Amino acid sequence: MAAKVVRPIGLKLVIAILGVEFAFLVGLDVTYVVATLSGEVKSLPTMLALAGLGLVLAVWLGFTLSALYAGRRWSRNSAIFWQLMQLTVAWGSFTGQFANFAIGIGLIVPSVAVIALLFTKPVFDATQGEIPSE
Repeated sequence: MAAKVVRPIGLKLVIAILGVEFAFLVGLDVTYVVATLSGEVKSLPTMLALAGLGLVLAVWLGFTLSALYAGRRWSRNSAIFWQLMQLTVAWGSFTGQFANFAIGIGLIVPSVAVIALLFTKPVFDATQGEIPSE
């Protein structure tokens, strides 16, 4: 019989938030591909580049989620980097021609929450290698 894996609530929250971000990223990438195939794009090279970048980011975020679930040490750094990139986009969402306050807040809140949770002792301890079993 396999032993039950113990994950702190903070790690479960981080995995859940990153899971939602992953699902959103995959959905956005599917939208790009559908728009490209249906001929709704104004610039094919730009849309192909965005779809390719979205695919690379989705694969990377998927590996990060998998590693967090397994309690791997490097996953914290990857998750923090991802959140910092989102904070950069959020910052740009408050200014400029296409400024959107809702997008900025929608990126800031989960990013700050994930970064804060990743620095809590239970999450830090749970991501020091393999997650121990009970």
